[in-house]
Amino acid sequence: MLGRLLLYGALALALVIVTISACAPEPVALPAASPSPTAAPSVSRTPAVVPATLAPSAGPSATKVPTVAPSPDSTPAAACPRVSAGSAASQAQLTAIRVAHQPGFDRLVFEFGASAAPGPSGMPAYTIEATSSLSGASGQPVRLDGSALFGARFTNASTRNVDGSTSYAGSTDMRPGTPLIRELRLVEDFERVLVWGIGLDHLVCPKVSELASPYRVVLDFPSAP
Repeated sequence: MLGRLLLYGALALALVIVTISACAPEPVALPAASPSPTAAPSVSRTPAVVPATLAPSAGPSATKVPTVAPSPDSTPAAACPRVSAGSAASQAQLTAIRVAHQPGFDRLVFEFGASAAPGPSGMPAYTIEATSSLSGASGQPVRLDGSALFGARFTNASTRNVDGSTSYAGSTDMRPGTPLIRELRLVEDFERVLVWGIGLDHLVCPKVSELASPYRVVLDFPSAP
């Protein structure tokens, strides 16, 4: 009798366990998260900061610095102002002319000595200016090689002494072969008015200076080194 009771109790307990198991919710198998194909982290992009500068234009916008070369429509006189100096009372004799190229300029030197003409010896009055033409004492135009022309005019000066002898024995028509000065030619030597023509490769304005012992007028024309 006791054995049956134990048997019935065991069966009842097993029935209860089965019933509870049947009522419990079954675990749900979640699908494994498929990795996204090398997805980069979603970082919020910040717009790039554009510096406050103007975009470059098609050509340079810098202000052009004027050079010694004039614009094509300017006249020689307007491009290069006249230079006048010396003393109108001084007398001088031309003794030498030198032309040479230095780094950055062509140099032209007129050298003068003492004169026996009435009046004190010294630096003669002179005028250096750009011009479109030059003519001698006869009025005939004098042509020089080059695309630009300068005149160097000296008063109370000459290549000849008052006794008729020559104070200047150099050439009166020079082609020095320098980059800028193409030709230097005597245009006039009459009644102590001395004019030299200077033909240039192109128009530039000279720097004019004076030296003493002996008296010299120096023209420096800017050119390529």
